[in-house]
Amino acid sequence: MSPRALIVYCGFLLSVSAFSVDITLPFFEVMSRSLGAPMPSIQATVTVYLASMAAGQLFFGPLSDRIGRRPAIAAGLACYLAGTMLGLASSSIGVLLAGRMLQGFGAAAGPVVGRAIIRDLHSGQALAQNMAIATGIFSVGPIFAPLIGVAVAGIGGTWRAVFVAMALMAAALMLLLVHAPETLAVRRADATEPRRLLGHARAVLAHRQSRHFVLLGALAATGMISIIAGLPVVFEREFGIGGTTFAILFALHGLGIVIGQFANHRMIAWIGTVRSAAVAAGVMTSASALIVGFAWAQRLDAYGCAFLVFVFATGYLIVVANATSLTLDPHPSIAGFTSSFFGFFMMAVGSLAGSLLAMFAAGRLPVWGLGLLAVSAGCLGWLIRWLRTLK
Repeated sequence: MSPRALIVYCGFLLSVSAFSVDITLPFFEVMSRSLGAPMPSIQATVTVYLASMAAGQLFFGPLSDRIGRRPAIAAGLACYLAGTMLGLASSSIGVLLAGRMLQGFGAAAGPVVGRAIIRDLHSGQALAQNMAIATGIFSVGPIFAPLIGVAVAGIGGTWRAVFVAMALMAAALMLLLVHAPETLAVRRADATEPRRLLGHARAVLAHRQSRHFVLLGALAATGMISIIAGLPVVFEREFGIGGTTFAILFALHGLGIVIGQFANHRMIAWIGTVRSAAVAAGVMTSASALIVGFAWAQRLDAYGCAFLVFVFATGYLIVVANATSLTLDPHPSIAGFTSSFFGFFMMAVGSLAGSLLAMFAAGRLPVWGLGLLAVSAGCLGWLIRWLRTLK
């Protein structure tokens, strides 16, 4: 596998999480009827998956520093496959939740080790540019997962079919792993010892750049989770749109990620990693301000809203991707741990804050837009603060 192909592979590893969440969204009502479970219990399959994934990131990063990147990915994919099979065979909501928990824990290996591999291979500007490529490939999940879910539903497939799709994806990644090189130069036998983990955490937090961009990543992730958790409710409440139409409009925001990361790759070469993120945060702020303004004026329809979310999406994963690179860059010897620390903190804070924003908005478009605006303005202000320290 060539170095460029390995970056593409890492991008697909990053996409596992979004694919596994988004593909189930069109089937919530069907799953509720099939398992005789209330809707909040079905929605909890996403919450349980994300929480378990956050915990898994703390495990697989240090593990990859100890045993190597390839074995850690293999272990994660095996765990993910086991959870997928459990979900496929589930006959009750309890078993389904257990399967999603196991899935989420195993899926954590993908983004954690994928980011660590990119850091093993690159540093500085090259790290940021290759992280942008991988993050652009990440958008395969948001683009295709809901469309696959709707297609399965459209041909009369059951909700269990999406678990078959997830199993096939994991099996393909496992087969491709055979051709991937090991990028960890030196294995650290003590990488998983508690005292070492605490020491590594102190090292990451003590580094001014890493500390700053860990916080930025968590703030940007709040906007991402708010879109995942809040946008379906907004479209249903405000526009009466769900099912196939929503899946197509939701996929547009994934296309925005692709365009954003293509631009990010170019901008990093022109103006640098931090300034590229600041431009992206400015785009996010402008798009969310327009959502709020048009929503309060009652001049925003479903297609206008989808377009503005598309514009917002061109920015928010630029901020996340560049924050990731700037956090990992100073710590090459503990790239696995740093990736896991960044991922856990980003997902834990982002999931909690983003879910709370979505719950508070309760599908009200102006309120939901204000949440996005607050997140975007916070990201922009945090980046401007960092740029001022560089003068």
